[in-house]
Amino acid sequence: MYFECLLDAVLGERQIFHVIDCSICGFEEIYYESPVARKLIGRACSHCNFVQRFE
Repeated sequence: MYFECLLDAVLGERQIFHVIDCSICGFEEIYYESPVARKLIGRACSHCNFVQRFE
């Protein structure tokens, strides 16, 4: 629940674009895209609480 709120605050509206192994912890790192603009907006891993917004 906390992680979803963090994603809402940092990335806003999003949809999954691609899933790879996390470079930090090895679990799933998810790349997100904007559903409207269809461009990458960030990536996140719920296991290690890593979130990065692309500018």
